[in-house]
Amino acid sequence: MHLVPATLLLTLLTTVLAAKKYFTLDLAYSRQSPDGFAMDMMLANGQIDYPIVVNRGDTVVVKVVNNLNVSTAIHWHGMYQKGTQWMDGAAMVTQCPIKPGAHYIYEFNVGDQVGTYWWHAHFKSQYINGLRGPFIIKDPRDPYIRQYDYDLTVTLTDFFHNGSDYLLNNIFYNVNNTNADEPVPESGLIGGVGRYNCSVTQSHNKNCKNNNPLKQYTVTPGKRYRIRLINTAAQAHYTFSIDGHNLTVIEQDGVYTDPTVVNEISIHSAQRYSFILTANAAASNYWIRAVMFDTWTPTPTNLNGLNMDVRAILSYSNVKAATPTSAKQTSVIPLVPYLLGELNGFKQTDLPDFWSYNQTLYMSFAYGPPFYNYPTATISIDSDTVNFRDSQYVMPMPGMDRPTLQSLIQNPSAPRLPDTINPISVHNNEWVFMMIQNSDAMEHPFHIHGHSFYILGAGNLRHQSVQGNGTLPRRDTIQVPACVGGRGGTGEQGCLKGFVNLAIKFDNPGAWLFHCHVEWHMSAGLVMTFINNGDGAPGALPDLRKNPHAVPPEAFQTC
Repeated sequence: MHLVPATLLLTLLTTVLAAKKYFTLDLAYSRQSPDGFAMDMMLANGQIDYPIVVNRGDTVVVKVVNNLNVSTAIHWHGMYQKGTQWMDGAAMVTQCPIKPGAHYIYEFNVGDQVGTYWWHAHFKSQYINGLRGPFIIKDPRDPYIRQYDYDLTVTLTDFFHNGSDYLLNNIFYNVNNTNADEPVPESGLIGGVGRYNCSVTQSHNKNCKNNNPLKQYTVTPGKRYRIRLINTAAQAHYTFSIDGHNLTVIEQDGVYTDPTVVNEISIHSAQRYSFILTANAAASNYWIRAVMFDTWTPTPTNLNGLNMDVRAILSYSNVKAATPTSAKQTSVIPLVPYLLGELNGFKQTDLPDFWSYNQTLYMSFAYGPPFYNYPTATISIDSDTVNFRDSQYVMPMPGMDRPTLQSLIQNPSAPRLPDTINPISVHNNEWVFMMIQNSDAMEHPFHIHGHSFYILGAGNLRHQSVQGNGTLPRRDTIQVPACVGGRGGTGEQGCLKGFVNLAIKFDNPGAWLFHCHVEWHMSAGLVMTFINNGDGAPGALPDLRKNPHAVPPEAFQTC
């Protein structure tokens, strides 16, 4: 008898399971009332949080049919898109927007990426209107697969009773919005369901139903559940917990983590966690809590009747479903994201020492009062190769400009790129050290396209940073700590700046955004673009002068 090594069996199994999977996202308007208030939403296939589920190694083919009356584009959040850079889905960065009545086919291989991701519109803040959903990659090699019986996904978001066009043009870009206050949601949703108090405004009553039923999740006593938690909000930063239960975190942003037992998870927009919940409490009904951080007061905004304590229900299958009477845990075991190490990942000693990085970037940003009636968010960069001050990102204009990636691959050796995209050139396969400083009294989640980064430390300047001795966290979205200890109405005068230190290996040629994932801040310009032309390596990027058919024509020819 010849025994086959387990690793070979797993490789063979993955190869057998890998396939080409086809999906259609039919984008259209649909009248929905997820919190009791009826309004027209932009949805895929008429469903809130339409999921796409594939396996490790699959090739994914998604036909996006635009039946809306506006152009759009779909981003595959967290996907590296190696070899298919034009499939990233960031409008006017890697493709032209999909025009009304047109369709676009996204095709890419997920490679060895596994875990919890999401898809969402990446044009004019449209995902706020409902163009978003889970993107899950199952893994036959999952090291935790024997530790759970069921796999389910829970989304968190903020819900607005007006569309993104109205929120941007009438609220955010309003001449009277002199403090650049962000729009305030009317409610929060768990699993696409929430509850709004219809009595707050008289105008809502005709379209509103009070006491909207909350989302209920039923569990079987003794069973174990992998719960994939995704924050798809425009801004809401949640603290998530389930009364009477611990949560064993095993994944962040598509990266397996060391198993970490907590009972409370702080999760920002665009972040994802997987945790294992064991249904071993007394059979009953328990509150699932997602409490928003108040990032709007003390600014003089109308909170629209927003209840920041968003809830759903966890019900044991052997008891009658009922409104829970459970209490929140008094002893909190919080998740510390800066210490959540990658399972079998790199330690600090595995990365370059500080003096060996190919580039060192020091980034700061400002968000503040409007300029010509538009709120402004700007970035400043100090480095040995590039420097700019208070620079606001401006998206290339459809119908006038080329997408950034098109400009890059029209002439990879000497691309003509406007300064308004805040470009930072990096060499292929180089390591970059990046410190982000935050002088704002709220945390800001920053996301990178086409890559993940290692978190080396975080904290507040002149104070010791949070830095562990184990493996380093690796992910694609991380919050920069708030500026603390300040004075004034916003608490920012004389405060100690927050910071996070990152290590990024740029091994994926292309044009990749790096931006704050508070949607309003991105809209205001808190964005920059990493440019990697592949340094002339064969096949790193297609050269459209030599091979004009290397990229699907609709990617660049419909602007």
